[in-house]
Amino acid sequence: MKSLQKAIDVLELFLGNEDEISLSELAKSSGFNKSTVNRIAAIFVKRGYLKQIEKRGKYSLGMKFLDFSGIIKSRIKIRDIAMPYMIKLSQLAKDSVMLSVWDGRKAVFSETIPAKYPLRIIPDEGTKIPLHCTGVGKIFLADMTEPELESYFSTTKLQPCTANTITEPNQLKTHIMRIAKEGVAFDDEEYYLGVRNVSAAIKGSDGNVVAAIGVLGPSVRLTRAKLNELTPIVKSCALEISRDLGYKGD
Repeated sequence: MKSLQKAIDVLELFLGNEDEISLSELAKSSGFNKSTVNRIAAIFVKRGYLKQIEKRGKYSLGMKFLDFSGIIKSRIKIRDIAMPYMIKLSQLAKDSVMLSVWDGRKAVFSETIPAKYPLRIIPDEGTKIPLHCTGVGKIFLADMTEPELESYFSTTKLQPCTANTITEPNQLKTHIMRIAKEGVAFDDEEYYLGVRNVSAAIKGSDGNVVAAIGVLGPSVRLTRAKLNELTPIVKSCALEISRDLGYKGD
């Protein structure tokens, strides 16, 4: 942990500093010896977080941070565009509405509009949930290419969260194919007993799924009949957000 702290301390020296910084300056400002700073800087250069024009030249921030910048800006844009639609969907569904993104491994709750009932499901923002047993997670699975899906199944154990969780790979693959065709996914008490969810995909201008929106609630209120009633409303909401993001499809 001390090594990680030192690495972050060195990296943060570039915040607010538009000039290139030499090894000596980094060592002096951080309070670490040159050999330590040199090892840290070399790793950052190799990974693209810092750049060094000459072998013994000064350092500046690398292009790797643009990757994070693009992701952050994209998520902020999605959230800002989606929020009015989420509020409207919450009013129509009379239950909690959530917006989720994919972090490369799991689905992440990024925004929630809570229901006004005392009994309600309100996931914490930033909570990560598995893909195979949640409505929003299945949306991201359904958008994967065949190689991506094969990689997912070869590296992920389909853990049973409840008796309803699909843990047989071929059965889940068939399930995902249906989701890709219908454009909507359900969580029928597969992640938590007593909780149901219906979700649909939000697509960007390139047609790829960038987020998922859904209604989440206790199964005593969000019955299967209610889920079916909400399905076209959730899909319509997702499509409206997608079109605001530049998506041209249906």
